[in-house]
Amino acid sequence: MISDSEFPTQVPCRVLLVGPASPIAAALRETLLGVDDVELHEAEAADALERAAALAPAVVLHALAGYDDGGRFVHTCRSGDVLKDVPLLVIAPQADGAGRDAAFAAGATDYLSHLPARTELLARVRYHAAAHLARQQRDVAVCRLRTTESTLAKVQVEIEQLAGLDALTGVASRSRFEHVALNEWQRARRNGQPLSVLICDVDHFEQFNERLGHDAGDLCLKKLAGLLTGQLKRPSDLAARYGGKAFAIMLPDTSLDGAVRVAEACRASLERLALSHPSPERRVVTMSIGVASSVPAEDAGLETLLERADEALEAAKARGRNRVMALRG
Repeated sequence: MISDSEFPTQVPCRVLLVGPASPIAAALRETLLGVDDVELHEAEAADALERAAALAPAVVLHALAGYDDGGRFVHTCRSGDVLKDVPLLVIAPQADGAGRDAAFAAGATDYLSHLPARTELLARVRYHAAAHLARQQRDVAVCRLRTTESTLAKVQVEIEQLAGLDALTGVASRSRFEHVALNEWQRARRNGQPLSVLICDVDHFEQFNERLGHDAGDLCLKKLAGLLTGQLKRPSDLAARYGGKAFAIMLPDTSLDGAVRVAEACRASLERLALSHPSPERRVVTMSIGVASSVPAEDAGLETLLERADEALEAAKARGRNRVMALRG
């Protein structure tokens, strides 16, 4: 929550009156001096930016004498950082329509071709000052909101990493998968039971990303993660994001034949989902899957099983993609 102390405040309203000594400037000074909620400062046009940098006024009044061109001064103010967003009111009783147009074209906030009555002048000054303060408060709030959102996003990623989850898809991360798979490998070796692994890779995903953009690619991966998770039936089964466009599935106590059935169900489900692929020869998004299964032996490690699954995946790609290939580990 943003406290009031974190917003820019300015009470009384700080006004910078700019212009040469003239009856107009004198009348404006007389109107504004002594008003409780107005803090009046004055400067010549040549010194206005320097004075404004020190004062941070809420409103600038530019009083023109004779037929001076107010457009040049306004343009100078809007060209720098100090006064580019501060309300700037031009008061030019003797100027013509061209002077008014030039002032507005340069970025004037308001323009008066007459010396206003006291009530009108104070109303305009207070209105523009309040609008400027509101914009400052909005900018501070937006900046703090963006900072908070960025911080929360980083914290969320850290939490997901600590929990062993992939930040994009929400399934297990590769490190989580390898940790759990190692434990299952050791358990399977003790019990003499098979352990099966599936490596799934989206076909021609690079073309998908290049033509449709990374947002579409991310959405595709999220849908695939949900689809793979939906095919798992037991608490011990685990789906994980294995690489950029690759996923892995671990199936404890599952034979090669059983793992192939799960793999084929995953492949067919993605094809039925019919996610449009931009490549004419692909039409829909598909994936290739490599399957490996092994009853762990004392002289073999988990790495061998994963390598066999990778080899099976490469074989599936070599034979045309959108298929399942299996090898015994």
